[in-house]
Amino acid sequence: MDSLSNKGLPYVNIGLVNKNIGTVTDDGGYFELELNQIQDAQLRFSMLGFETQNFNLNQFIKEQILTIRLKEKNTALEEVIITKKRKRYETKVLGNKTTSQLIYAAFTTNRLGNEMGFIVRGRKTPMILKKFNISLVENNYGSIRFRLNFYNLKDGLPNENLLKQNIIIETDIRSGIVSEDLTRFQIIINQDFFVSIEWIEDLGPGKLFFSGGFFGSPLIAREVSQGSWSKVGSASVGMNVEVRY
Repeated sequence: MDSLSNKGLPYVNIGLVNKNIGTVTDDGGYFELELNQIQDAQLRFSMLGFETQNFNLNQFIKEQILTIRLKEKNTALEEVIITKKRKRYETKVLGNKTTSQLIYAAFTTNRLGNEMGFIVRGRKTPMILKKFNISLVENNYGSIRFRLNFYNLKDGLPNENLLKQNIIIETDIRSGIVSEDLTRFQIIINQDFFVSIEWIEDLGPGKLFFSGGFFGSPLIAREVSQGSWSKVGSASVGMNVEVRY
C-alpha cells in the first residue's frame, strides 16, 4: 500500500530476484505468492514512482510481514538541452509490422508479471515516442488489460524501467490493431531501448494471440515479475513503436 494514503497499490511487481517466481498485485494491492523452500533468496517489491523494497526471504517469512508500505520516490528532473530548431523531423515505425493472421504468438506463460518485447535501436538524435501498436489475432477474454514498459539495456538485455508512471493499455477488440497514443507521456529516449507488454491480470482460461513471424526484431521475455530475461529463439511479435526524431 501507499505509505502516505494507506491505499492499496495495483500492479506492484513482486518476486524473487532472478528466480522466475513472482506475481503482480490486484486492483486493491493484494497478492498471493506460492513459495518452495528457497535459501538466501531476495524478495523484491517494485512499482513505478515508488521506492523499491528488498527483503531476505527467510527473514520476511519469519517476521510474518503482512503489509508492505511503499514510499513515493523523489524524481530529479533531467537537464534541459536547448538546440537549434531542425528544419524537418522524420517519423518512423520501428519494430515488427506484421499483421499476420496465420502465424501467431502469445505470452510465454499465463503467470502474472510475464513480459515479452523487443529492442529498438536508437537514432542519431533523441526519439520522441508517439504511438505503440500491437496486432491481435484472437482475443476471447473480452476486456483485457496489460502494462506497457520501456527499459534501458545492459549487456543486451532489459535493465531499468525508463518510465515515471504506469502506461496501462485496455481493449476489448477480438482481432485487429491495438494502438496507444504516447504523446501525452512526453517520453524522449536518446539510446537503444527495450519495449515490452506485461500480463497484469489473472483472467482465467482463454485465448489471447498476437500476430507473429520469424523475421524482424527477436523476442525477449521473462516468466514473472523480478525474473531473469532471456531471448526466445527467432520468433517475433507484431508490435512496434512510432517515433519522431
